[in-house]
Amino acid sequence: MMSKLPHHQLRIISTAVIALLFGACLWQLTLAGWIQGKAIVAQQLLNHSWHRTIDSSAPQKPWPWADTWPVAKLIVPEYDIEQIVLAGDSGNSLAFGPGYSFASAEPNSPGTTIISAHRDTHFQFLKDLKINDKIIVQTAEEITHYQVDELMIVDSETFTVPTEQSRQTLILVTCYPFDALTPGGPLRYLVIAHIKTI
Repeated sequence: MMSKLPHHQLRIISTAVIALLFGACLWQLTLAGWIQGKAIVAQQLLNHSWHRTIDSSAPQKPWPWADTWPVAKLIVPEYDIEQIVLAGDSGNSLAFGPGYSFASAEPNSPGTTIISAHRDTHFQFLKDLKINDKIIVQTAEEITHYQVDELMIVDSETFTVPTEQSRQTLILVTCYPFDALTPGGPLRYLVIAHIKTI
């Protein structure tokens, strides 16, 4: 027969369990805050290198050891979004901002341009975009206006992004669903926009 623990020992154990749970929650919040904070600080440094890129008409790294550089600015006026787009869509680039896929057309050029970012930082706003919303892409050479024509959820293991399109197209990509508790997964959320004549 199992003996019962004295009341004071139960209180000590329950206090320890509550403290451990509180500590784990605090740790998770700290990690989430670090990710958000890093994204905000990085965008400030990227803005600075973007202005230097515009002034010099040559790529300018945001920090000396960076393996990426700004290639465009993504603007969504209706949602007060302005983000610097980086060259490449590797994990290193996406840690700091949206990334342009080298496998697609260069921003503001004929063909399909693909830009991706994380759903919990830079592309969190994609869930709010609607058909007919306006997106602006600024490069060192020009500013192009796009209009959202389609919103899609696809399986990345079976879906291929159509890069050979006759219209100048912008595709924004992020993981899906937006409120997932675990990273990764095969689903992707696509915002497809085409060039808009002003």
